[in-house]
Amino acid sequence: MLLADGLNRGETTYVTIYGRQYPVQSRESSECTHRVAQLVDRRMREVASQQKLAEPTKIAIIAALDIADRLLKHRTGREAAGRQAEQVAARLTMMLDREVGGACEVSESD
Repeated sequence: MLLADGLNRGETTYVTIYGRQYPVQSRESSECTHRVAQLVDRRMREVASQQKLAEPTKIAIIAALDIADRLLKHRTGREAAGRQAEQVAARLTMMLDREVGGACEVSESD
């Protein structure tokens, strides 16, 4: 987990986001921390360009909301896919139980 407040006594990595350098403490690798920072930097630049905003705080808030929205939609999609897979597995299990159960009954009567 990445934390900039010093609570997580991991490795300190310096990252540049939207032209400013920040020390970030994380238990994640330096490479991972840089990838996360690059994602935030890229999204902030996209927001600034699309929204024609100049104030970094507003840009950061909109970028954070967009990233969080995408994450939540991704999680919701994965959860729905997991529920669908469970339903399919349950139906297949019932079908197999019927088939195997019927086959066992036939072989027992022989």
